[in-house]
Amino acid sequence: MLYYLDDHDKQNLRMLKRSNLKKIGWKEKDLEELLEKNMDRVFDEENLMPIFSERRFQEEPDIMALDHEGKLYIFELKRWASNSGNLLQVLRYGQIYGQKSYKELDRLFHKFNQNAKSLFEEHQEYFNLDKALSEKQFNSDQHFLIVTDGTDIRTRNAINYWKDTGLNIDSIVYRVYVTDAGEQLIEFNTYSPYQDVIEQEASNYILNTNYKRNPEAHEDMINQGKAAAYYSQWKTKIKRIQKNDKVFLYKSGKGIVAMGIGTGIVNKEEYEGKPDEEYNMKLEDFTILRSPLSAAKMKEITESNFMFNQTMFSVGKERGELIWRYIKDNCL
Repeated sequence: MLYYLDDHDKQNLRMLKRSNLKKIGWKEKDLEELLEKNMDRVFDEENLMPIFSERRFQEEPDIMALDHEGKLYIFELKRWASNSGNLLQVLRYGQIYGQKSYKELDRLFHKFNQNAKSLFEEHQEYFNLDKALSEKQFNSDQHFLIVTDGTDIRTRNAINYWKDTGLNIDSIVYRVYVTDAGEQLIEFNTYSPYQDVIEQEASNYILNTNYKRNPEAHEDMINQGKAAAYYSQWKTKIKRIQKNDKVFLYKSGKGIVAMGIGTGIVNKEEYEGKPDEEYNMKLEDFTILRSPLSAAKMKEITESNFMFNQTMFSVGKERGELIWRYIKDNCL
C-alpha cells in the first residue's frame, strides 16, 4: 500500500487512489514489454535474461527467461485479478516448454532476437560467466511466475499447495495508483504464504461496536446509521474510512448486524461531556441485517481468520466483496 504523508495531519494515513492498467489505457502487451525491459529492477533478487516473448494467436507463455544456471522462468501476465485458470495455464506452459531441449530454446530465442549470437554465447555474456553452460544445463529446471493485479484466495491456496510439493511457483503482485496530480504509479510485490501482500488494500472495514462494554454507543450507531469510535486511542481509526469504502458493524457475540458505504466525511462530536471525543461517519445505503452474519460464517465464506477484539480492521477488497454478496443473498 502507498500513502500520502500529510504535513498538516501527521496522525492520519491517506491512501493513494487505486486504479488498474485497463483504466489507464494499458494493454497486457504493454505490461509484458515493461517487465521484459526492466527485469533487473523488478526482480532484484534474481537476475534474469529474457529469451522469448509470446506471439499473437500462439499457445506460448507471455515471457520466458533464464537465470545464470540455465533455469527456465515461465511468466503468465494478467492486467486484471487472477484466478485458478491462470495457474492451470502457466502449468500447461511448463508441461510444454519444460521439455524443450537447448536447440529448441535456441530456435525460440532467435525468433525473438533474430540478429543475436547463439544462446550459448548470449547467455555467457549476459551473466559474465567464465565458461558457457552445457546443453544439459539449459532448462534443467523450471520456475513458474504469475504476474497479476491481485490474486484470489483459491489461487493463493493452490500456489501454496504446489509449493509444498516442491514445485517452483510464485505470484508477482502489482498495484496501480493514480496521484491527486494525475501521475500514474505501479508497485510490485512478491507474494509469500507467510506475508499476505495481496489483500492489504484497506477498502473494506469491520467495526466492532463494543456492545459488551458500551451498549448505548452500539444502539446509537444502529439508530443513526453511522460508524463511530471514541477517545484518542481509537477514535482516529474512523479517519481511515474513505468515500465508497464498505463498512460492516460487528456486534460482539452476534456477528455483523449492519452495513453501509462510507462518505469519507469525518464528524467530530461531544461524547460524555468531552468535546470531540466521538469521531463518526454517516454510512450511505445503511442496512440493518434481518439475521446477523456470525464470525464462524464469515471465516467459512472468506476462508480467513479475523481478530474481532480490535476496534476496526480492514478485510481487503475480495473478502469484503464475499461478505457483502453473502449478506445481500442471505441476511436481508
